[in-house]
Parts: sequence; C-alpha cells; structure tokens
Amino acid sequence: MKVFYAGDLHGGETAFRKFTNAGAFYKADLVIFGGDFTGKMVVPIVEKSGVYTCTYYGSTVKVKKAKDLPDLERNLRNAGFYPLIISEGELNKLNEEDAERIIKEMQMEVLEQWIKLADERFKAVGIPCVIIPGSVDDYYLDEILNSGNYVQNGDGKIINVNGIEILSIGGSKPSVFKYPREFSEEEFAEKINKLAAQVKDMKKCIFNIHIPPFDTDLDLGTLYDDDLKPVLDGDSLATAPAGSKAVREAIEKYQPLLSLHGHVHESRGITTLGKTICINAGTDYDQGLLRGALIDISVDGNVSYTLTAG
Repeated sequence: MKVFYAGDLHGGETAFRKFTNAGAFYKADLVIFGGDFTGKMVVPIVEKSGVYTCTYYGSTVKVKKAKDLPDLERNLRNAGFYPLIISEGELNKLNEEDAERIIKEMQMEVLEQWIKLADERFKAVGIPCVIIPGSVDDYYLDEILNSGNYVQNGDGKIINVNGIEILSIGGSKPSVFKYPREFSEEEFAEKINKLAAQVKDMKKCIFNIHIPPFDTDLDLGTLYDDDLKPVLDGDSLATAPAGSKAVREAIEKYQPLLSLHGHVHESRGITTLGKTICINAGTDYDQGLLRGALIDISVDGNVSYTLTAG
C-alpha cells in the first residue's frame, strides 16, 4: 500500500487544491489528512471613496479598480486568510460579537467547499481519504467534517482500509494560544488507550494523531509567552518541545507500524520510537506549497518513506 499524508493547511487554498489531487499524482492507495483545515484570521478589504485597502504580513495593498479585487482575494486565500470586502463605515460599526460571527461563517463556508471538492476528486479516482480536525478546527465544524460521502472523518475512530487500521485523534494539548480543540495529557492517554484496545494488529496500524510525540525531532517549536509573543534566546527565537507526552508514551507502548503527525509546522522530519516510524510532514501552506510524506508499506510490513513538496 502507498500512503500519502499531509496536514496543517490552515485555509491555504492552493495548498489544499494540491492536496485533493495528491492521491492521483503520487499514485497512492490511501490519503490521510492530519488536521488544521481552518485559517486563523479575517483580513478586511476596506472600501473608501472607491479605493480598496487591506493590510497583511505588515504590508498595505491598495486596489483602485473593483475588477482587480478577485486577484487580491485569491492572494489572501492562498496565504490562508479569509478576505472580507467591506466599507469603512460598515467596518467601524462591527463589534466583537460581529467579528466572531464573521470568522465562524467564513470558516464554515470555505470548509464546506473544501469537503465537497475533496469528496468529488477522491471519489473520481477511487482513493479513500481519512481526515481529522486539528487544534484550530472548532467543534462547530464537526458536522461539515462528517458530511463527506467519500472522505471520512476518522477522529476518535478506527478505520480499516485494505487491512490497514488507522487510529485517528485530532486536537492538541493545552497551549498559551488556547485553541478550540485542546485536551489534557490525561485525556489524550484515555483517548488513545480506548482506541488502541480496538486495534486487531498493531503491526498493520497507522496512528494519525495531530500533535507529535514529546521531545523528538518532530516537536521543536518556537516558544511563546502568555502575551503570545515569541520568547528570545539572545538574538534568536527560543524553542522548546511542543509535543505530547501521552502520545509518546502510547507510541512506545503500542508500537504501531507508523505514526503520522503535524501541529508543529517548523519541525518537519522523520524519527523512530522503538520500531515505530514517526513523521511530521511540516507545512508551508502560505507559500502555496503542499508538503507531505509518501510512505510505501510492503506486503511483509516493511516501510519506506520520503518527504515531498510541490
């Protein structure tokens, strides 16, 4: 079996469209998505006196002709933002509740489009696709994640594909960011142990768990303080393990064939815990790149792998 894995696309339109074609491109038998579908920010494109202005990545962009707006919207979507065309007067009237409603509506609208697109493309090529929510994917999105006819939300389930059992758990441990879908280490351990008890053969099992195992090559991330500002270590950014101890302990205990992770974007890599091969595919969604991992599982259980980008 050939497996393609990716995650952490955070609203990046081009990267996601590449993901929906990746199964056919890599001639995969199974595609797995490791969570974090949604973007994190709405970017207003503010109209005043016929000129449209928006600011993102510290730069201000002005559009003087309405016909040029689709290009700006596309650039924002590709970077993982949700563009909102709005007049200056309307923007000034918005309150905090309005802002929360708008981002919720935009997340739902885009995710509905994505699941529909993924459903159509994976069905057309006959490649099963298992997905999970990440830490930023709120619970009000679950109905949409469950709406696919061909794409399956594996969160909290064991899904069997041609004899390979996929144990999937979304979310992450608590952080200073207070993401919507966070769990304590105790909760993670309980979730994994409950599902692991249902696995028939760990030698043919893939763990699809959004957060990587603690203190490995897969979880070294930038350290942030309680004000969400990066911590400095001299002239450099301080880093620290951001993974889960419960996930590491479970991998070491159960020794599945393969363990796939995301969450820590900058810690792309491959490591082993005991006999288990563990992979974090990383992400550069805001550059329009699809970073992933391609894994070949032979009949006798041997595994070969490579990190991909395109």
